[in-house]
Amino acid sequence: MKRIKKGLIYLAAVMAASFMTSCQKDNTIQYNNATMGNIVNGVFISDQGNRFNVVDQQCIGELKDMKRAFIVCDVLNKTVGGEDNEYDVRVNQIATVLTKNAVPHMDVTAEMMIQDPVHVENAWISGGYINMFIMFPSKVGSTTSHLINLVHEGCLIDPETQEEIPGTYRFSLRHNSNGDKITPPQIVDYVLAGGYVSFPLSTYISDKEAEFSVEWTWHKDAGAGLSSETEVRSFKAKYTSEGFQHAPHPKVQN
Repeated sequence: MKRIKKGLIYLAAVMAASFMTSCQKDNTIQYNNATMGNIVNGVFISDQGNRFNVVDQQCIGELKDMKRAFIVCDVLNKTVGGEDNEYDVRVNQIATVLTKNAVPHMDVTAEMMIQDPVHVENAWISGGYINMFIMFPSKVGSTTSHLINLVHEGCLIDPETQEEIPGTYRFSLRHNSNGDKITPPQIVDYVLAGGYVSFPLSTYISDKEAEFSVEWTWHKDAGAGLSSETEVRSFKAKYTSEGFQHAPHPKVQN
């Protein structure tokens, strides 16, 4: 079993770890609030339904140029004259979010059928979306675009009867690296790249609550590195159309 040197580029993942509380006395309501949301008419609307007006920004990136984003911000105060759920915020970090509809299995194209390794670092439900921070191997310096899709495979399978369970949903996360992947014996010049993705699930799940699963292919562990061998990993969770889980959710289980 060959091993690959493991270099990590966490990109915006460090954002999810910055939940520090400040002791400074000012009008700040909450420090380091990390949340996902959509940008509507230039305003960030969190998946909790709060309106965030950016009055100060300490990072690069323009929310007005994004459709969906993951931000870390300080909630400074309620907006004077605003709505009950409207706040002025200081944005400290921004990550754009890839947003795509899930694909019915019958509509899967040849390029979507490829299942190159991809790692789900975190996953959580908010705003009717399944949100993930994913990572995948990439050659150092590569500019190749990777294709990510969530495919609706059908219902969950009862492990005893091997029959489908009505009212449940099974998805697979598909990754097509377009050739930009680990290919032994070239085992050194790779890093882990990645980012945030969101898939709205209301197209498939009409109930307010439902059980679902997601599975994907990833490298087997090999100590400090990655094995050239792969395995299927998955997690099960409960979808809630109006629910919100604070980001990031604890790491998914193998």
